[in-house]
Amino acid sequence: MRRSGTTRLAALAAVIMSAVTVAGACAAGGPEDPADLVLINGDVYTLDEERPAAEAIAIRGDRIAVVGSNAVAEALVGRDTRVIDLDGAFVSPGFNDGHVHVESTGALIVGVNLLEVHEPGGFREAIAQAVQRLAPGSWITRGDWGAYEQWEAGSTGREGDADGAGDTGDGEAGAGGPFTPHRDLIDDVTPDHPVLVNRFDRSMYLANSLALEMAGITDATPAPPGGTIGKGEDGRVTGILTGTAVDLVRAAITPKSFEQRLTEVRAVLDEAREGGVTTIQDITSSEQLRAYQELRARGELTARINIRPSLDNVTHTGGLGITRGFGDDWLRFIGYKAWVDGIMGGSSAMFYEEYDHAPGNFGIVRQIMLPEGVEGLALSLARDQNYAEFPRGNLQRLMEEAVPTGLPPHIHAIGDKAVKILLDLFEAVLSEHDMIEADHRWRMIHAQVVEEADFHRFGELNLVAEVNPYHISDDMRWMEERIGSERSLGAYAFRALKDAGAVLVFGSDSPGTNAARYFLHPKYGLYAAVSRQTLTGEPAEGWFPEQRLTIEEAIEAYTRNPAWASFEEDIKGTLTPGKLADIAVFDVDLIEAGHEDPARLLDAEALYTIVGGRVVYERGAQ
Repeated sequence: MRRSGTTRLAALAAVIMSAVTVAGACAAGGPEDPADLVLINGDVYTLDEERPAAEAIAIRGDRIAVVGSNAVAEALVGRDTRVIDLDGAFVSPGFNDGHVHVESTGALIVGVNLLEVHEPGGFREAIAQAVQRLAPGSWITRGDWGAYEQWEAGSTGREGDADGAGDTGDGEAGAGGPFTPHRDLIDDVTPDHPVLVNRFDRSMYLANSLALEMAGITDATPAPPGGTIGKGEDGRVTGILTGTAVDLVRAAITPKSFEQRLTEVRAVLDEAREGGVTTIQDITSSEQLRAYQELRARGELTARINIRPSLDNVTHTGGLGITRGFGDDWLRFIGYKAWVDGIMGGSSAMFYEEYDHAPGNFGIVRQIMLPEGVEGLALSLARDQNYAEFPRGNLQRLMEEAVPTGLPPHIHAIGDKAVKILLDLFEAVLSEHDMIEADHRWRMIHAQVVEEADFHRFGELNLVAEVNPYHISDDMRWMEERIGSERSLGAYAFRALKDAGAVLVFGSDSPGTNAARYFLHPKYGLYAAVSRQTLTGEPAEGWFPEQRLTIEEAIEAYTRNPAWASFEEDIKGTLTPGKLADIAVFDVDLIEAGHEDPARLLDAEALYTIVGGRVVYERGAQ
């Protein structure tokens, strides 16, 4: 169990005693300033060390007024107060997702998700459903079909359970190789929607007839150098394009309308509130920021948005005076996003050693970090290279520009070489500005594969590790195939990072990569962090189980820690009087389930999601 009866009663008694004066005064003559919303009979897990447990919460306006006993909260009930009897349901601070790509999540939800599709029927149906969601003339793009064709969802990758990669089993296009669709499969369901969707590995794209027409591609069009235009035995264009031929269609894609952008953001907000998510930390473009502002003006924002533009914007935003804290409780700048390397899903994360499944591939370096005039290959350095002495590069220059703004760099590093490079860059810049011991809250995003010798540096540099626990449950299907068991010892090593002194911040990384779908609902991240298993419970002992976290640590990494890492600990992250009333109520006791049967976490659903004292989601309500 998560806490003994004695401990729980003692904590509750302290809460009751601390509020007895307020309760008595209110009981004597009725509340002079009643609450707007009161939650009673809850199992309240506050994450506030002063009041770790309670049974009721009273909310006035957008703030928490009282956390304590039923009697204390009910003393603030007035004529217009809404009272919700939670009947023992589990209550926590609203979840704060530290890593969301809102734009691409919305595009996937409203557009087309083909990740688990690798046969004609499912492909056609998914495209047809997207047509129903999108206005005529809207482009249907991305898709990422075939991501689970080799390794099925739920596979550990250890059983030798590849399902015959590319064998569709139906004798149609793609038999004997990856599933390969034809434009004839979707033309009749997409007469008014141009389509350019791709296989998850970007090895091929499919354009429908409308998109080919808009691009000027006919049966007689020659393939450009470095590309192919697929044709059948009858000489007709199949719609399959590769390499530079894809650019012919890309050039015809029209910009997304503002109304479609709003629709996509609404879809993400729907998914967030259904999972108890009250704050989203987004990698934000200027177009997205305008959409958030519009939805806020319309009263439609149901989650707070923490804004993270890309680091190359610091030259402009810094000049405009955008510094730490700029914004308000709904829309606030919290940092700058940048990248060192690629991703595991595309085998482009940077490693010292080559990928096991792709000899000669060591990953890639992202352009934003390159020293001026130095090509990416120049960063394929020997293991003993002193990166701190490497020529001053673009990423380091931009990090130094961010220093006076007080907005911390949040930088992506996945492979062991990328992690090493970034640790050295952080150390160089923080040392130069005498900031290592300062309250800087700089973040490494993902920290996905770390060498044993580098863990201690996270604590020594006082870094935040923004990690994505659900990656474990999905990515293990191919991790050991790609980097082997020995290097996988340092993969998603949350226990080692925490024990080394890193502050862990959890994020979903929704909607996922080109090779995987990651969900916004926090139950998936909690489950992965405490079980280190696939959604089907494999392996039984957990994948490198010594790296498990407790459920308390996992919830903290999804609530209190993200608020702290964003310099918002004074207003959110715990259920404390005076803080924003951002609250999640679940039908499963998350902590009890995390200790006794982690699989039960996957059954957890939000009953209520409250943001700023407003119930934005109530299960079963119309």
